[in-house]
Amino acid sequence: MEELAQKIHEIIKDYRQEDGIQISPADILEWAYQFGEDAEFMLNELTHLLPQIYFSKDRVQKEMQNMLNKLYKYLNYKSVESFFEDLDFLCLQPSGKSQHILLQMINDIAIKKTSRSIDEYRRYPKKTFVYVDDVLASGGTIGRDLIQWLNEDNHINDIANKKIHLVVSLLCSHSWGKSFVDFRLNSTFPQLKNNPIIWGWAYEIQNHLKWANQNLNIAIPVKDQPEDVKNYLSTLTAVKYEEYAYREINNPIKETFFTSPENRIRYENNLLKKGLEIISKINNPSESLRPLGMVNPRYKTFGMGTHFFTWRNIPNNSPLVFWWDIPEHGWKPLFKPKRS
Repeated sequence: MEELAQKIHEIIKDYRQEDGIQISPADILEWAYQFGEDAEFMLNELTHLLPQIYFSKDRVQKEMQNMLNKLYKYLNYKSVESFFEDLDFLCLQPSGKSQHILLQMINDIAIKKTSRSIDEYRRYPKKTFVYVDDVLASGGTIGRDLIQWLNEDNHINDIANKKIHLVVSLLCSHSWGKSFVDFRLNSTFPQLKNNPIIWGWAYEIQNHLKWANQNLNIAIPVKDQPEDVKNYLSTLTAVKYEEYAYREINNPIKETFFTSPENRIRYENNLLKKGLEIISKINNPSESLRPLGMVNPRYKTFGMGTHFFTWRNIPNNSPLVFWWDIPEHGWKPLFKPKRS
């Protein structure tokens, strides 16, 4: 187990280092021991999952460069200077949010490539507007930001008439949440029916159970559960999307995320069981809080089950076992969360 902990440590060792957090192999082992006889199994599965789902600072910097390279080629530019002259990077989120960190990375790239910052390029007329963010989960934040911006200064008509481009570049996009954003934008702006917005992401979480060929790279249990699990779901006052609470045992058809279909079930059940134990220790838990992560309180599910972590923080729509950090509840998280 010590070797597995070392492997995991090599992947996640930069998690919140900038905040003074230091994850050690001993911390990883202490987290795993909470799963009892499945401790080694959980570590083994994580060594398989984390290279896919953990975005270190170095990895994110490379993804920002990759995004710019793809956009440069897609828009057919011939010089880096003219490329940055035409770009405007939208800053629509409050200070401290991931958007500001990503924009700083882009600024560093601009300075390295052209010796000028993106602020210095703002004086030029703009043809392409770029919205960057770390993750689209439910789509609420991105949908709100884009609608507000599209309503300003005739942006929606300029995009519909292809006078300007709008690019949305994400580190991670949930397919179900993206479908909500598409519906919201198309309902608000019929001019967008031909999809003139350019979307891109480094990693996609395919979590739309109603779509074919989704690899379901999340944690979502099968229906064969003990009575306490079934009772928990039945007592939720939520009324929507109960059909999304479980997945069919043969969905996905081909397992590409976990090490095997059997190990997926075992892993998901461990997260669900321990998450329910955590919730049982909370007085009056929030209606949004579920064993597999935060979710819209109207959704009758066990949570989003998101598996996407960055060096800056862990999203609260990830399973509780990864981030629940109330010492009196007797649980040690793998990733100590940063909550504003």
